[in-house]
Amino acid sequence: NWLIHPDHPLTARVTVNRYWQMFFGTGLVSTSEDFGNQGAIPSHPELLDWLARDFVSSGWNLHHLIKQIVLSHTYRQSSQLNTLSAAEQEVLKEKDPTNTWLATFPAGPLTAEMLRDNALATAGLLSSRIGGAPVRPYDLAHAFKGGGVSKGEGLYRRSLYTFWQVNGPSPLMLTLDAAKRQVCAVKREQTTTPLQSLVLLNSPQFIEAARVTATNLLRDKADPAQTIEKAIRMSTGRSPREQETDIMVQLYEEQLEHFQQHPQEAADYLKTGQKPVDDTLPPAELAALTNTVLTLLNYDATLIKH
Repeated sequence: NWLIHPDHPLTARVTVNRYWQMFFGTGLVSTSEDFGNQGAIPSHPELLDWLARDFVSSGWNLHHLIKQIVLSHTYRQSSQLNTLSAAEQEVLKEKDPTNTWLATFPAGPLTAEMLRDNALATAGLLSSRIGGAPVRPYDLAHAFKGGGVSKGEGLYRRSLYTFWQVNGPSPLMLTLDAAKRQVCAVKREQTTTPLQSLVLLNSPQFIEAARVTATNLLRDKADPAQTIEKAIRMSTGRSPREQETDIMVQLYEEQLEHFQQHPQEAADYLKTGQKPVDDTLPPAELAALTNTVLTLLNYDATLIKH
């Protein structure tokens, strides 16, 4: 009762700080694991107090708290300094090199779960069902004796439902910096390793998502440039720049030429994943566009929240 008493300031502040950290990468108190006198002081103490009081007044409503944060100007601003004048950029670099005062949005990588779920959602594969038993996606195929992967919808459920065993966690999630769960982890480590790129480019989950996305795009029967522009919008959430479209169209044409010369490679590549292949589509075109979409799923504009 004392923990959630309106006069108890700590619970609300800690909760608000955790959600702020979730959206901005760093909490208003940067040491989110330590709110004691050995921790950091708040960067915006009045804001922390106001959000905590507003959270309690709303009846501890998390939807209300999240709405307050994501609808704020601070969250919706761009991470690009080029939106500011040259003089403003110089002042910021000198006075706030770590962007503590949030003059721009602090760009950061999506979490492991978000990366996988985003790829599935782009393909229209992500299951929206809530609740139920845990499932085993492709990367858990060899983690359990006599287990094997799930079938059908189980492969496309949100990463929240991935079966997790302390001694046999999801290799995909761990590679993309998910916590190991042997101990409580208030903050996740953020690393950039070649292994992450290898997983994102070669994991059956991502290849299959790219293939299904490519299938949906090819069914529209648009010209390559229009198809690529739509693929960029779907993966990054914004309209493409001319240079981006030109580069991706060139990649598609190179891949198309390769798969036309090596039809068996195209056929083998398209077998990745349990989702049936659309035999009405030209295999070389589908394989080429699959590789193009897979490249977009690995593009920093897709992997990083700007």
